[in-house]
Amino acid sequence: MKAFKFVSNFNEVNASGEEIVSSGYKKAVKSFQNKYPKLKEVVVEWVKDGINLEKLQKLPMGRKKKVGR
Repeated sequence: MKAFKFVSNFNEVNASGEEIVSSGYKKAVKSFQNKYPKLKEVVVEWVKDGINLEKLQKLPMGRKKKVGR
């Protein structure tokens, strides 16, 4: 299980610094986007093999047919 930290730059939503423990990146992002459906992008930070990684993730993530409706 890895810990993924979500950092949002928007003051509208109090999602800054929320940490989700999950087995994978995709599961962590999907659980985060269910909590905050109005966000359009978020920075995800995690540690892999002792290296700090971060990625700007556009939301919603998933199948465009189903999620974007």
